[in-house]
Amino acid sequence: MPTGPSPSLAPSLDLDRRQALLGVAIVVLAPAASFAQTAPTKLPETKAAEAKTSATPHILRLRAEVQPRKIGTPEQSESRLFRLTELNAEGKPVTSGFPAFRAKAGDTVTLEIENTLDQPTGFHIRGLRGPNAADGMPGLTTTPIQPGAKASLTFPATQTGTFLIAPTLAERVSEQNARGLHAAFIVEEANPPPFDHDLVLAVSDWRLDDKGVLVEDFLSRPDSSRVGRLGNRLAANGLPAPGKMSVRPGARLRIRMINVSNARVIPLKVSGFAAEVYSIDSTPCQPFDPLKRTVILAPNSRIEMVLQAPPEAGKDGAIEAKVGNGIPIFAYRTEGEPLPAKDKLAALPDPGLPPAIRLQDATRVDVAITGGIGTEPQEAEPAALTKRFPDPKRIFTINGSKNEGFAGKPLVSVKRGKVLVLALMNQTSWPQVIAVHGHAFRLLHPFDDGWEPYFLDTLYMTPKTTARIALIADNPGKWAIRSTIAEHFGTGVATWFEVT
Repeated sequence: MPTGPSPSLAPSLDLDRRQALLGVAIVVLAPAASFAQTAPTKLPETKAAEAKTSATPHILRLRAEVQPRKIGTPEQSESRLFRLTELNAEGKPVTSGFPAFRAKAGDTVTLEIENTLDQPTGFHIRGLRGPNAADGMPGLTTTPIQPGAKASLTFPATQTGTFLIAPTLAERVSEQNARGLHAAFIVEEANPPPFDHDLVLAVSDWRLDDKGVLVEDFLSRPDSSRVGRLGNRLAANGLPAPGKMSVRPGARLRIRMINVSNARVIPLKVSGFAAEVYSIDSTPCQPFDPLKRTVILAPNSRIEMVLQAPPEAGKDGAIEAKVGNGIPIFAYRTEGEPLPAKDKLAALPDPGLPPAIRLQDATRVDVAITGGIGTEPQEAEPAALTKRFPDPKRIFTINGSKNEGFAGKPLVSVKRGKVLVLALMNQTSWPQVIAVHGHAFRLLHPFDDGWEPYFLDTLYMTPKTTARIALIADNPGKWAIRSTIAEHFGTGVATWFEVT
């Protein structure tokens, strides 16, 4: 299938409202350009039972570097990609394929990051509720890592789960994320549950030109003022989708799904294999069957699923991105001798979060997101955009601020242990994806008469809607509230709160 025009040049979007797995109304974005598909790829795997164990401390030496690579067809030109490469003690690269780093519960983890790019950067571990000093937010808890410099983040691995190491320097995140500067980070349980396969599936979309080269129109006004940067080719673990894999009949698979795209919401549907949701946003939940075996991944969100292969050989299963007419991400087939039947899988250990939140005495704060353009085509004309947004980094505001971001005063300052309720108001004409750092929250029902039965740290919001979230401010420090849509974060959807 040939690639279509860049979404920035063909901006029309068909928005189809559907019910998401989490009971939240969500918008599934039809592609503004056709997706291309190429040869199958392999999905990286580390069996939990065979994962390396390590003694405290656990040091990961990483290097942010340029890696030119062909991401179109083999005969097409190279793109200038960025990668986080793991180094051994001698400074030699040891990473192969999509970067996915692992540690064990109880480790004291140190990320040592060397920046060999020609631009500053910074990194946050999405989902980690660790010490504030390890949050890695430039302008709030740290300073950017300049070209040629090194920095480190140290934190105790007391929280198990699937995390995302993501770039977080606002003015650079659109480019750095689109070029692939991110990695999965996994903290394994001291006694991992019994799985036959433990897999990472990082999904994204690339924007390629007709030569198969990454389009370098990062943080453009047409993208930033609307939905964000959308691509025209789907990728799985940094390689063109789809991939294939054979498993034995009766195999149980742990699939750690992560959305590493700049802006695209990606619904993933499982077929052929039984499937349960096991963890959401790096926090265990009671396993449940998702509606129509479909989960919705917003940018930077993480969902773990358990797939159970049929007991017979010759059976097919698949993970498909429900984008447009559907794009295959990964295909499975049962081959070989059947594995013994397994007992029902128990839930992961309790993460220690409070089962109930007392809302009566909560501190309540409004977070009103405004800006961007409307949906009329003439508003997206280049001349109109330049006139309306002379500074391309000042497109959205929070509570009417002049894009102070992390430089201004905190949205609110609360004492440790206080309940905080945020009314998130998306007053724009486009979806917003809002992340809260350092805390997990409950999504409240419309009348504060209950909440959804899981914890989140990232929330997708449809246009012109309000959602209320509640958290216990139990982690001292300065914490970001920001968009995980790269182009919205880089143009004003960022503020912070303080826990004293």
